[in-house]
Amino acid sequence: MESPVTFDRLYEGAKRFARLAMEAHAEEDQEVFLLHAGVSVERLAKAALVLVHPTLLTEVNGKDDMLLHLAGAQLPNPPARLRTIGAATAIGRLRKMDVLPQKPSSEAADLDGLIELRNGVAHLGAEDVEDYLGIFTATVDKLLQHVRQDRGAFWESWSGTVQVVLDDRADRLQKTVRLRMDQARHRFRTRFADLPDGAVEGVAQAVSERGLIVVEVGPGRALVQMLGQCPACDREAAALFLAVDEGSSLFDLELMAEGLLCGLCGFHLASTDEVEAVGLSTVVRHSVEDLTRIVAEGSDPAERLATLKLVLPAARTHAHDSR
Repeated sequence: MESPVTFDRLYEGAKRFARLAMEAHAEEDQEVFLLHAGVSVERLAKAALVLVHPTLLTEVNGKDDMLLHLAGAQLPNPPARLRTIGAATAIGRLRKMDVLPQKPSSEAADLDGLIELRNGVAHLGAEDVEDYLGIFTATVDKLLQHVRQDRGAFWESWSGTVQVVLDDRADRLQKTVRLRMDQARHRFRTRFADLPDGAVEGVAQAVSERGLIVVEVGPGRALVQMLGQCPACDREAAALFLAVDEGSSLFDLELMAEGLLCGLCGFHLASTDEVEAVGLSTVVRHSVEDLTRIVAEGSDPAERLATLKLVLPAARTHAHDSR
């Protein structure tokens, strides 16, 4: 008699929940990510055990009914419900088989933390938890290698993102930016998959504003916004944020890129180093004549006035000369 618990069923379930986990992570929904990632690891771990023998999914509690049932024995009264081991026990058995990292390694601790948080989210919820994407993808990768399944076939459209996470050659900054870019591209595809290109461009125009706009004024500096092309979705819908210091020449403003936010896919960069990491220029030159609008607000009127000297006098002079 064939076992009612099969490798294919467990593998396909792990694959489905892995995709849901990656989608939740892209949407920055950490609780949903933990739930789906934990289920994916559990099912793939059980699939690895089933390849050895289905009886490895039974609990050792003195009762033989489930053991006999999974072994394929004909029982006059088979168990009404399938009760198999939990994720922690499945992982423990795979550790004994030297498939997964042994305690007390940091990888083992992180994997245990992922499973514990999955259980905690299911019962009580979780707040401010650290990111477990790395240990999730690394664990799945080890299990896929053990059961001889192709990584690309398992992750499908998420294969590139997983490769970024697993890449040991990239530094932390590069991995962070590349991962964020892949997730933004997924969000863009999800949100606009059913819209024609013309409609997408219409949305881009609606969420974008052209020109050079002063958006923030602080002590000795101003923050300026300009429209640029998003490195993730390749649409001209990103606000590039540039800082200008008080000592900059009014007619040759040297603006330093400090961040970016796309109104379509949500891709964002939070520092000059991150802007440079995606291949964008970190220095932009403009004249004060290019400024189109000032929407800046600040807490201290004196500070605002001092910094706006960067903008207003030259703008007024230019307007007077034009007349």
